Amino acid sequence: MILAIDSSAGTAVAVTDESGVGHSSASTSDRRSHAEAIGPLIKQALDEAAVAPTDISTVVMGVGPGPFTGLRVGMAAAQAFAWGASLPVRPVRSHDVLAVDLDQERLVVSDARRGEWACTRYAPHPDGGPARVVTETFLLPKSELPDDATTYQDAEVMFLSEVDPVMLAAVAITRRGRGDTPIDPKPLYLRQPDVTMPQ
Repeated sequence: MILAIDSSAGTAVAVTDESGVGHSSASTSDRRSHAEAIGPLIKQALDEAAVAPTDISTVVMGVGPGPFTGLRVGMAAAQAFAWGASLPVRPVRSHDVLAVDLDQERLVVSDARRGEWACTRYAPHPDGGPARVVTETFLLPKSELPDDATTYQDAEVMFLSEVDPVMLAAVAITRRGRGDTPIDPKPLYLRQPDVTMPQ
């Protein structure tokens, strides 16, 4: 069984089997209570799937893009769960959930706040399934892309407001089966925190 966790937008957790079929899902759209929500959501997802922590074989971890505070909560929870149970972690871009089985290039867009969008551009994969990243995540002023836009520089636009953790797990399963090179398990922060430690 697979445990998938993402906190790039709200906080979302799912339990799926190794073929990607979802057995449970728990989430909240509240973007200010990641730390308070993550533990109960993991427990809820495990309980609803009727599985114990020892039944989990892999943890799938959404790595953003997302804000510093929220994103690190989900990633820390995923890594802590995996470390405690000696399980592998499969990192997945959160934008990947809207870039599957494409027939043209697509720009996946999420709210980066401060008047900006976070954007990742994808192109169809020859084998179908999760698409190829052709432009790594970048910030774009909202003035350059209205929230009702359908295309941008010849790419279809899809806006992402919530991440489906079941789809996150499915992307990880397909990428692994296809032999794709795993991405770096580092967080894709929208921007670094405003407060920094003195040198």
